[in-house]
Amino acid sequence: MSDQVVLKADKEHGGLQFTVPLIMLAAGTAGFMSIDSLVLAPLLGGGAWDGFRPVLRIVFSITLGVAVGGLAEMAFKRWWESGKVLRLDARGVTIERKEERPERIEWSKQLPVLRWKYGLHSYQRGGRERRVPASHLLFSCRLLQDDCSVIVYGYLSPKQAREVPDHARFVEINVAELHRSGLGGRLSRPARPRISVAMLSGQHGQIWAAEKERWAIGFELEPSDFISFVDAIPPQI
Repeated sequence: MSDQVVLKADKEHGGLQFTVPLIMLAAGTAGFMSIDSLVLAPLLGGGAWDGFRPVLRIVFSITLGVAVGGLAEMAFKRWWESGKVLRLDARGVTIERKEERPERIEWSKQLPVLRWKYGLHSYQRGGRERRVPASHLLFSCRLLQDDCSVIVYGYLSPKQAREVPDHARFVEINVAELHRSGLGGRLSRPARPRISVAMLSGQHGQIWAAEKERWAIGFELEPSDFISFVDAIPPQI
């Protein structure tokens, strides 16, 4: 890799997830308040379709809210960024977080990497994961060097998962264990499940600890960007 590759993380960040539903609600409410007097009454009032006005009013307001919310989301994604950026080059990766000093990981230095994955179909999902098809898988890896650590992850379809370099090296964990053992509610903010001491000290303890860390500070990448990130890690690491 000779040129720098810039990967922007968390395109659906918390601010976006909070603002877009508000815009949808506002647009739907405005449509509900105005469509009958401005459109339906003049067109349908007193006619054969007059009795359908209440239903059409609801349908229109919902459609308007969804459409305006979708357009707002697309527009916001273009300029309202999370501030979390990964800059890949042939020598390593520079990690940028909003209002923090950039950190650097070098491929040539000692670099322990944790790799794990799990399916999204085996537990009650919430938050961002509700928008991801249940057939998808979460792939994640943690890079740790000196005092610098970064966790990168992506939601991939089964087909995309097969394109991940060295995908066989990703250890599969069973997130449903958290729910079957009664250790918490849904795997979503703000109420993440509690991971027991037994799990943290077990065979995949390091991975469970990293998974817990991912909830708070992980870098979510689009599938193609995640594949590019994994591909940049030297194969011997």
